[in-house]
Amino acid sequence: MARDLAQQQLWRDRIEECCQSGLSIQAWCLQNELKKTAYHYWVKKFKLLEQQEAGSDTFAEVVLLPENKNSTKETWSLKAEFSLSFGDYSIGIPEGFNAITLAELVKVIRKL
Repeated sequence: MARDLAQQQLWRDRIEECCQSGLSIQAWCLQNELKKTAYHYWVKKFKLLEQQEAGSDTFAEVVLLPENKNSTKETWSLKAEFSLSFGDYSIGIPEGFNAITLAELVKVIRKL
């Protein structure tokens, strides 16, 4: 665990150094004898970690509608930009939604 954190800090420092160097990523990696693919791997990894951390405290409003006695589906708008339907479930997705939260919600619905 400590090794992982040390590795992450090393790459955070490297990425910051590259950004401040004024060199292209390719030139900086060549100068520092690092693989460009490793550099891009860590940039992507840090972006995903940031997205996960930002999404970890995100809540979605869930509104349960009363079951329709006629067995016909009711439609209801939550000012949604667009919606997804899964069997008996419909999800209204507003503008500016969190893609990670939506992906997690879809995983849960698929398990139902």
